[in-house]
Amino acid sequence: MNEEILMILKMVEEGKVSADKAKELIDALGNSSKDTEAIVSKRYEDKFLKVVVLSNEGDKVNIQLPIKIVKEILKVSGKLPITKYIEGMDGIDIDALMNTLVSCLDNEVMGEIVNICSSEGDIVKIFID
Repeated sequence: MNEEILMILKMVEEGKVSADKAKELIDALGNSSKDTEAIVSKRYEDKFLKVVVLSNEGDKVNIQLPIKIVKEILKVSGKLPITKYIEGMDGIDIDALMNTLVSCLDNEVMGEIVNICSSEGDIVKIFID
């Protein structure tokens, strides 16, 4: 944005635009960047918790839950409905996983949280996007 302001000031210096017109142009530049930020930025609650499970046998599971819903489920039940009997979750400490998820949600973490690859080739990924 500094380049645009410098161009406007140069036009004032050269007498191509008045100071009032330059002020209008600079104000318009400021407003357009605020509008763009409002459109681009997204609240954390509007993001998704995604769980991807790929089994070595070719089974695929894709789960997408809005963060807002995940937080409400955690408020009501204190945990997410994840079972120890999901393929590829053998040996995973579900309580530790829940604590990690809750901590990530509280701190508004983005990106990959869990990436597990079992010795049998099963893959479990949990991320916030």
